[in-house]
Amino acid sequence: MNYWQIAAGSEGRDYSKDFLRFGMAFVGGDMQRATMKDVGEGDYILLKRGKTQLIAAGRVVRRNGVFSGDGDKEWLADFDGWGLHAYCYVDWHVPSKPRSVSGFTRNTIQNVWQASLRQAAHDLLTHCPTHPIEPEPEVIEALADGEILDFLITEGLRPAAAEDLTSAFRRIRLLAKYYSDNCDPHDIREHETRTFLIMPLLLALGWSEQQIKIELAVKGVGRIDVACFKKSYIRDNKGEPNNRDCVLIIETKGFAQGLSFTHAQAKTYATKFPSCKAVVVSNGYCYKTYKKDSKGTFSDYPSAYLNLLSPKKRYPIDPKHVDGGLAVLKLLLTQSWR
Repeated sequence: MNYWQIAAGSEGRDYSKDFLRFGMAFVGGDMQRATMKDVGEGDYILLKRGKTQLIAAGRVVRRNGVFSGDGDKEWLADFDGWGLHAYCYVDWHVPSKPRSVSGFTRNTIQNVWQASLRQAAHDLLTHCPTHPIEPEPEVIEALADGEILDFLITEGLRPAAAEDLTSAFRRIRLLAKYYSDNCDPHDIREHETRTFLIMPLLLALGWSEQQIKIELAVKGVGRIDVACFKKSYIRDNKGEPNNRDCVLIIETKGFAQGLSFTHAQAKTYATKFPSCKAVVVSNGYCYKTYKKDSKGTFSDYPSAYLNLLSPKKRYPIDPKHVDGGLAVLKLLLTQSWR
């Protein structure tokens, strides 16, 4: 039997909870997918975070006649915009808190030879319970652009603006695909995603330049990437800005950054704007929304998700609890805040 380390994710992308709840391990990227093909039934898997934390350990098992696969699960094709196509099934054993260890490398998936790590895996399998698994997400129906336009027009988008929105979709998708196919994702930083991908969508959805502030300074907090106001941004005769009119805050990220943790920063900004009802995080083509509840607090779990390259009616990873593309676009539509 072989031993393997597998990473829980990288910057802004932590998949450990999804590994555990679905009883799986999955990876993306050509090299990682090729390595996953070498994982065999009965092999040991060590789930790591960074180079010093062992989150869980398990053995590769067979379910429904197979123990691994690649490219046959649609929901793995859109993990907040990332394709994690190659997978294996694992019976995970999870300690009450991650174990501190040494010997892991930075690699996403590779063989583990160090005796102390192998022993740590056996300790978890012996002394920690098997983690319960949930059913995998169901296949989610795609959203066609025509359906999106029909919906937004009923929500207040001017029919004359539909052509502009269609053109914006096309331009955003072409550029996002260019970035994805031809560039190192670390080179596509948040200033580019905000300028060339996010702003064109906001303008096409009816926001005027006067209603949008970019890198808005907030005393004691920092700078908001994008703040949207229901009225034009102005200052009164005392020099005070009309922060009460800020209804939407968008935290922008680069292509290499995930969307798992970025909402916390946006929610901190929102505390300074009592009329802000929602925060959004985006890498330029994927959007997650977080709405304020009746108690005035923001959930740590998203309310809706949109991948502009592949719009769906529900969130592919958790369709039971998280809405899809139409809900995101309604939130981004300026008429929703009038």
